[in-house]
Amino acid sequence: MPLFTLLTDSGLVHKTAGLNWGSNKKNHTRIFDAYIPIHIKTIRKNPGFVPTKSSQSIINIIWDDGVKMQGRFEGNLTDSRTGILYPKQISSYPNKDILGRYLRKRLGIIGTRPIVMADLTRYGRTHIEIINLGGNQYRFNFS
Repeated sequence: MPLFTLLTDSGLVHKTAGLNWGSNKKNHTRIFDAYIPIHIKTIRKNPGFVPTKSSQSIINIIWDDGVKMQGRFEGNLTDSRTGILYPKQISSYPNKDILGRYLRKRLGIIGTRPIVMADLTRYGRTHIEIINLGGNQYRFNFS
């Protein structure tokens, strides 16, 4: 079962990307917009799990607490070894703030302050386990 880290390659929480994407004033984002990063290491470790860029579609997400939402693999990430184009993130659909609001609630964060490492440490998780249940059905575990 693939583990998708919420951290940068250097083990930090993104300041204006990932969980804090809405904090990036250079993007056309809303304050609570967030995404789950997809690292090339995860793609290589789990061949065939992350769909290629050309086969992306809306996915149905069922969280470990029963919450359901739609999502989408999006963005561009080219594997330098193979030249294959993959998505670089998982966002909620149709609005990217659905995921951000949900994760902030799970982490117990009130208001608009950025998510920091201490929040994830207190919660006890720095990754989300994702299981493909078949087709476009996915189970996300953040417990």
